[in-house]
Amino acid sequence: MDKYTGEQYLVQQVLAGNRQACEQLVKQYEFLVLHIVTPLVGVNEDREDICQDIFLKVFDKLHTFGFRSKLSTWIGHIAYNTSINFLQKKKNIPVGNLYQHEGDDEDRAAATTEDPQQLFIEKEKLSWLQQAIDQLPPVQRTMILLFHYHDHSLDEISVIAGEPVNTIKSHLFRARKFLKNKLSAKDHGE
Repeated sequence: MDKYTGEQYLVQQVLAGNRQACEQLVKQYEFLVLHIVTPLVGVNEDREDICQDIFLKVFDKLHTFGFRSKLSTWIGHIAYNTSINFLQKKKNIPVGNLYQHEGDDEDRAAATTEDPQQLFIEKEKLSWLQQAIDQLPPVQRTMILLFHYHDHSLDEISVIAGEPVNTIKSHLFRARKFLKNKLSAKDHGE
């Protein structure tokens, strides 16, 4: 069963009221939603409420989803707009650290090497990169995550953010330039 057919089946099951399908949809897309919400809103008491609100909107509007895009793109668009609307209502929210599942750094580093010294070096690099990403403006942080972590295309991110592809490219260019400058400064001991 290909992904598109799998998405169609999942949507049909959710619309038919299948509780397990609803749980599967949340489980399948909760990490994507967190990666969109957290860089914009931060890690605070509102994040969980916003994520719940997003999934309520998804379930409420799922009958309008016409498979003109991937389900993840459609859900991402709802998550992005909900987060932006929240920020517009509540302008002075402290942005916290980027959300990660426990063990993400260790899992990625362990997959690259078995050498303890190399594992330590990889873990340090990931930690440093995380700190640099945390310093990005929220929108650039979100674009980096969507493009590099979730492997969304520029067109998909354009749909999610509701912005032209060239604007997405600009956000990614600025974010990469910032990260490159940070990496260069770190390598030169600044």
